Amino acid sequence: MASLQIDIVDPKAEKLLNDLADMNLILIKSVAAPLEKNIYPFKTQYLKHGNTSYILREKISGSVSYADGQYIISNKSFDITVWGISREDAEEAFAFTFHALYENFAKGKDSNLAASAKKLKKKLLNLVVNVNVDNEG
Repeated sequence: MASLQIDIVDPKAEKLLNDLADMNLILIKSVAAPLEKNIYPFKTQYLKHGNTSYILREKISGSVSYADGQYIISNKSFDITVWGISREDAEEAFAFTFHALYENFAKGKDSNLAASAKKLKKKLLNLVVNVNVDNEG
């Protein structure tokens, strides 16, 4: 008997699979979430996106969960929630999102920012100790 893992992209397919299971033509088994070792909290004092590296004054953290085949990293302080098929993908998405926040808010002119955006800018500038851009490559 062959075993396959199937990702359902259309709800109609789930009904069809359940119908096949009801006719005893297939057996549906739940797939366990990844090993707990990949669900440990996200903490880092260094972020890198593309050619830009951020050194932080203190570690930034996030909770990690796994749902619907995706790793999810959430950080309440900066209102970041990202996901990816692997933990590495989710961490890369976190770095990208942090980079986008820094580029759009920390580098933004105060005259272009709302009061809440100015608070975010201050928070980012207080957290980031150094930004390195590698122009080689």
